[in-house]
Parts: sequence; structure tokens; C-alpha cells
Amino acid sequence: MKKVITIVIITLLVLGFGYFLFKISPQEQQTQKQIAEDFDLSGVKKISEPSPVTSEDRILGNSSAKNSLIVYEDYQCPSCAQTAETLKQLSEQLPDTKFVLRYFPLYQIHKSAVISAYAAESAGEQGKYWEMHDLLFAYQSNWSSLPNPLDYFTQLASQAGVGDLEQFKNSITSKKFKDRIQKDLVEALSLGVPGTPTIYFNGKVIKNDTLENMKKEAEKYLVK
Repeated sequence: MKKVITIVIITLLVLGFGYFLFKISPQEQQTQKQIAEDFDLSGVKKISEPSPVTSEDRILGNSSAKNSLIVYEDYQCPSCAQTAETLKQLSEQLPDTKFVLRYFPLYQIHKSAVISAYAAESAGEQGKYWEMHDLLFAYQSNWSSLPNPLDYFTQLASQAGVGDLEQFKNSITSKKFKDRIQKDLVEALSLGVPGTPTIYFNGKVIKNDTLENMKKEAEKYLVK
């Protein structure tokens, strides 16, 4: 399944919990409520294209490349894990293109969506963002069901080559990168992103498909 969430669920992210909450346990409800209260979504407004790529983005490839492949992802999204390598290949096969990951944590249905984003950023703080990116997706099935995956993320961080694991853990538990993740979340909601992964190439939505089909579609908008 290419999309993991509908526009109805997106609406719930903005407007609250409603009827959806009866499907999860009281403990899970409290956790989701705490996560929701962490983020200020008052800045959500309708926009038509992602904001320009800046040095604050997580960029793979030449940051000065003319073309931008921007993907809104959730590290706990199974479809994102399935397509992670394909999307990297897509960016490599499109001339003069940079790959940009932005966050759209679907915390209403993925209890570790936010903490996994914190883990990626905390590894990135020590220069190991993309190594952690790959490991989070590769071992998603191992950590996604854990009540608290912090220790598991620390093991992955060590595997990724993160040097200071105490700093890594402190950056997660202190929510050091909340503002960065909130910025992407607000943008995704403002765009009306219907699910993850959602792919934009030079501001145009590209259907999540085979590598060959996505490349053909992206080439329509390629800047040479």
C-alpha cells in the first residue's frame, strides 16, 4: 500500500483526537496527547509548494544542485521503509539533483514516529544523519513495537558511528530538535500532504511508483 494515511486522518492531526481515540488504549491516548501538546500547529495555512531548500534541511547529494527531490517521511511508516532505497536511487539517477528529507510524523497512528525523528536528528548532530536514516528504516520492524525504543535507538546510533552516545540520548529526551520537526510537520499539514512518503520534484507531486515510472515523471520537471 503506497499511502498509509487518508486526508481524514490528516484532518484529525490538526483538529484533535475525536472518535479515533477509542481505538487505542488509555495509556496510548495519554502518550499521543502529550505528543500533540508538544507541537504548535497554529501556523498551519494553505500553501501549494514546499518551501525552498535551505542549509537547515537534511540534504543528501550536492546541496547546490539545481533540482530538488523533497520527500515527507515518517520513520515508523512501513511504506517509507519499503521505498527508502528506491528514492535515494531516484535522486542519484536524476541529473543535478539533491535529495531532501522532511518530517511528517504520523503520531496519531505511529507511537514512535516523533521519537524516531528525534533519533535521526540526534545522530545528525554528530554527523551521522544518513547512516541513522538507513538503519532506522532497515530495522523498523524491530523497534516499532517497543514501548520505549530509546535503548534500541542508542544501539543503532552506535552502529551508525555516533561517538557520544550520552549526548545522543540527551538530545532525544530533551526534545532538542522539536522546532525542526515541528516546522516540517506544519509545512506538511499546510500542503495537505495525504500520506507518507509524499514526493515532490521541483515543487510538483510525483506519484510513489516504480523507480522507472517515477524517473519518467520527474524528468518532465527537470531543470537542465
